[in-house]
Amino acid sequence: MSPVPLSPLRWDWQRWGLVGLLLLAWALRLPPALENRFHADEALYGYWGLLIGRGRDPWLATVPVYKPPLLPYLVAGAELLFGNSEFAVRLPGLLAGLATIPLAAALSYALYRDRWAALGAAAGVALSPFAILFSATAFTDPLMVALGLGASLAAARGRLAWAGLLAGSAFAAKQTGLIWLPLIVGLHILNTKSPNQQIGNPQSAIRNPQSRKAFLISHSSFPISFFLVVGLVFAWDGIRAAQGAGSFWRMGVAGYGGLRLIWPQELWTRLAGWVGLARYFFASPVVSAALLVGLSLLVWRAIVHHPYSRTSLTDLFLISSSLTYFLLHWLWAFPVWDRYLLPLIPILSILLGRILTLAASHLQSPISIRPLSFIIYHLSFVILLLLPACNAAHSRYPVGGDHGAYDGIDRIVAFLRALPEGSVVYQHWLGWHYADYLFDGPVYVAYWPTPAWLARDVQAFGTREPRYIAFPSWESSARVKQALGGVGYTLAPVLTTTRRDGTRSFTLYHIQPQAAP
Repeated sequence: MSPVPLSPLRWDWQRWGLVGLLLLAWALRLPPALENRFHADEALYGYWGLLIGRGRDPWLATVPVYKPPLLPYLVAGAELLFGNSEFAVRLPGLLAGLATIPLAAALSYALYRDRWAALGAAAGVALSPFAILFSATAFTDPLMVALGLGASLAAARGRLAWAGLLAGSAFAAKQTGLIWLPLIVGLHILNTKSPNQQIGNPQSAIRNPQSRKAFLISHSSFPISFFLVVGLVFAWDGIRAAQGAGSFWRMGVAGYGGLRLIWPQELWTRLAGWVGLARYFFASPVVSAALLVGLSLLVWRAIVHHPYSRTSLTDLFLISSSLTYFLLHWLWAFPVWDRYLLPLIPILSILLGRILTLAASHLQSPISIRPLSFIIYHLSFVILLLLPACNAAHSRYPVGGDHGAYDGIDRIVAFLRALPEGSVVYQHWLGWHYADYLFDGPVYVAYWPTPAWLARDVQAFGTREPRYIAFPSWESSARVKQALGGVGYTLAPVLTTTRRDGTRSFTLYHIQPQAAP
């Protein structure tokens, strides 16, 4: 899906520029993918992959699943190839994040037929701190965004069967992949005309019965291919249900806590939360200001431009789609989570590329030549984003995956894996991490719901096997110490870990009988 229709025998500097952006993007995304420990959701997806890949539960029927199946099975394949590691679990998201760069460039070129706009879009995705930090995770969102963007590109190019397959695959990655459908349909309608052709009556092309029949036949490939993939997803869910599992769709909806319109008192608090997260889209005040001003000018330019061209309507459609998506998450009670804003990054990057190109085309200088103005604008754009991108590569922004909360979990797990077989590890907060990191390990992991339950279990079985419990720094061990003291046991610290900033992250305790007075 090259953004520019070049001869395969000729690689000009623009294509080499895209290759350079991809290499830079890989270098920026690799450090957080290797250095950060699992977020709880990432650990859960890694555990699902192990259940599938090791043949223990290939249908995920014995665990509560609230996501469609695509990512867990891709993770299972990566773990079979590279072993059970954080890199393997994150590999599908890492590759999807990289694929988003040329996909954004290709979609920009399909919409505007401008190589400079395409390169600007690619640079925006490659250097966006938001995109960098999410590409380095195992969340379902990077995969869903790449597939949805690919479906939009296929629709813009008139390849409706591919658009349906990719749109269905976006849903198979995450339920909210359905949000791409309006964009896919709109881009296909807009892109049926040449860039500067005036928009007339869309019904005129299908007034004739024969034309209408041909139109219906040609456009039936999209719903057929889309529902084929969606049908496979629900067939998988049906097989799980036949084995006693709950539906992923029902659990996913329940996980949102029930969607509703927000209450008036939530209005400004939620807006501040979403805007606070949006600051890290590009993390550059200059780029953010240029984006806001440029979007306003694009709207004004499109409104006053008569008659309307396809490119002006495309500007309005992309802007209105992005605004609608933001308003939907603001005014409906979606959790204010950073990952929900990831689909905006490629669309806003395409609009940024469009703004850069229009600004460069209006630069007037008696001593400059036309390509020089484009080079200046695009290089300035890249330079402005380099420092935020480097900060993102060092996980200095509070978006994406783990940023130190779980530092040291690898040392805790290494200690537990070295324990004698049959040792007991109690967990209350780290269950998903233990499920992945200690998969096939020698210890037995037991969930404790309350300190009183833990004390009773230790009193009954504490003399039989070694027993350990780990407390993260944000949880106090005081109540557990008090409960254990009531049955003659105490907590003896055996390992303390620290975060990258030097603060304590975890303390591992050995549960032992109290010494005689």
